[in-house]
Amino acid sequence: MSARLPSSQHSHKSRRRTTYPGRVPRDGFKDRPRVNEQIRVPYVKVIGSDKKLIGILPTRDAVGLARRQGLDLVVLVPTEEPPVCGIVDFGKYLYEQKVRLRESKKKQHATEVREMRMKMKIGPGDYEVKMKKMREFLADKDRIRITLFVRGREIVHADLGMKLMSKLSADLADVARVESPPRLLTEGRKSIQMMLVPK
Repeated sequence: MSARLPSSQHSHKSRRRTTYPGRVPRDGFKDRPRVNEQIRVPYVKVIGSDKKLIGILPTRDAVGLARRQGLDLVVLVPTEEPPVCGIVDFGKYLYEQKVRLRESKKKQHATEVREMRMKMKIGPGDYEVKMKKMREFLADKDRIRITLFVRGREIVHADLGMKLMSKLSADLADVARVESPPRLLTEGRKSIQMMLVPK
């Protein structure tokens, strides 16, 4: 009488992962939609490869329709009743979704507050350098806190600092708007501050 293998050894080699036609290998895409035979509901609302509504079909028939076109049936809106499915190339569909996700993340770029420090007495060359840098910040959709330091007796000419701030906001008006207008800060190190945000 032959010895029987323990169940863990006996089933190890025979255990196979179930595969489905139309499924593409893992690519790190989270919450991937159901495709073809993964769709378990009896009926689905089908959108054709031409983006036009075909109607409500038995799921098996919808999968067959996609197969005959060399495409896949993919769940697009699982929350609908019945779910909305599209006849698409699943690999291409996943690629397009990943591209959209990347673009969405770019748009959700975390806004930073950049600091731009200046003196009341600033020459034309330094002014242009500061302007160029601020335009770069604004192009990156970052906010800018401009701090104009007021030294010693310059406090009596604070109005000149206010005029400089007005000039800055006017010169950047095509790409920025004033979020906080210029204000004189007298506590600690005296300065004039203004906040700009990208348009």
